[in-house]
Amino acid sequence: MKKENISHLLLIAGLIFISALGRLLTNQMAIYNFTAIGASALFAGIVIKDKRLAYIVPLASLLLSDLFFELFTNIQGFYGISMAVNYGAFILITWLGTQIKKPNAVTIFLAAIGTGLLYFAISNFGTWAFQDLYPKSFAGLVQCYAAAIPFYRNDVFGNFFLNGIMSNVFYSAFLFAAYHLLKPVFARTEEQKQLA
Repeated sequence: MKKENISHLLLIAGLIFISALGRLLTNQMAIYNFTAIGASALFAGIVIKDKRLAYIVPLASLLLSDLFFELFTNIQGFYGISMAVNYGAFILITWLGTQIKKPNAVTIFLAAIGTGLLYFAISNFGTWAFQDLYPKSFAGLVQCYAAAIPFYRNDVFGNFFLNGIMSNVFYSAFLFAAYHLLKPVFARTEEQKQLA
């Protein structure tokens, strides 16, 4: 297990916390599905050396924002077994991030698109499997996926491909850019503490 220094972990946790805060704000503004949770799971999988923490940090962010929704808003934070499917999707996205050994702009861009599609597929499969909205058949599954796409029509860009996917791309770009800009500052702070 590789060690993280405190400054590095604080930087990563801070960026992921900002992602959770962004989820709260966009939902309060009724801009659904334009969130950074998928991007933060991918980000954590790539940049956190201690892989146990890579899973804990985005899941804690998701859990805290769900708890906030449940306690302080009219948005349902906890919604049954299909919620576990969504959490599982973010665990899978984090795992995919851990498999990217040499991240660069192209691999992060492609991973952001791929994980956005993956989340759509898994979360709607959970809706089909664990809710009584659609027949438990292949036709019912197709109907569930077809019904999910118009769900995005009132979002920022007006459809799934521009909203669900582009939010992943946007927030991935934000997280990785902020990380690379702030990492030297946090590294200098850590060095100064060690010299003192």
